[in-house]
Amino acid sequence: MSGNKDPSQYTQHALPVAWGAFAEHIGLLQQLQRVPLKQKVYKHSPQAKVLEFPVSILAGLPHLQDISRAAHPLDKDQAVAEAWGQTGWADYNGVSRTLSTLSWEEVHQIVQVLEAVSRPFFEAEVTQWRQQGQRIRLDGDLTGLPVSNTGRTYPNAAYGPMNTEIRLGYQAALVSLESPTYGRLWLSVEHHLGNTVSCTQAEALVLAAEKRLGLRPQRRTDLLRRRIRQLEQAMAASPTVTAWWTP
Repeated sequence: MSGNKDPSQYTQHALPVAWGAFAEHIGLLQQLQRVPLKQKVYKHSPQAKVLEFPVSILAGLPHLQDISRAAHPLDKDQAVAEAWGQTGWADYNGVSRTLSTLSWEEVHQIVQVLEAVSRPFFEAEVTQWRQQGQRIRLDGDLTGLPVSNTGRTYPNAAYGPMNTEIRLGYQAALVSLESPTYGRLWLSVEHHLGNTVSCTQAEALVLAAEKRLGLRPQRRTDLLRRRIRQLEQAMAASPTVTAWWTP
């Protein structure tokens, strides 16, 4: 870490401190700071409060309010704040207000920053597979995200299959890349209603993987056209042939 950080500080969130140094190294902090967010600056910038949200996830906090109300509040941990290039953290109310005020355009810009800093890792893993003459293996499926069955404040939650139960919640459409270095890298995630089933999302999962990697397998549309023509000729020659497809 930078030399201006006090090595004698104590923290209850040691791993996020290391991740902060890594985030600085790959340029995440600098790029996120340059995203224009149309919000007023009081004690903390809106960029800092946006950053605090993923840091709380990395710290293992299950709820946003745990930033301030956990046994070891993140917003009181100066070592973590400095590791992530901040003079301090806002309380969870400030983070919540900033996140709820973001426009979709601003959200997309933040996502673009996250995708830009992670792209070199995906490209390096794909290159390794290719150099080894191996196939690129992807895994896509839905993962249930259950919430309290008595909850009334979860927008668009629905009952659906989650593990071996029917629970109220959401489905996360996850796509991952098998990685020779890291084992598995997550490419994309999309949230859906809890009653969404995998068979309806197969195409979307494939397209999400291709968009993230910038690669796609060869489309054998020529072969498909040839088979359709053969079927049409067979139907014309024999009226008893039943069509299995709808033009």
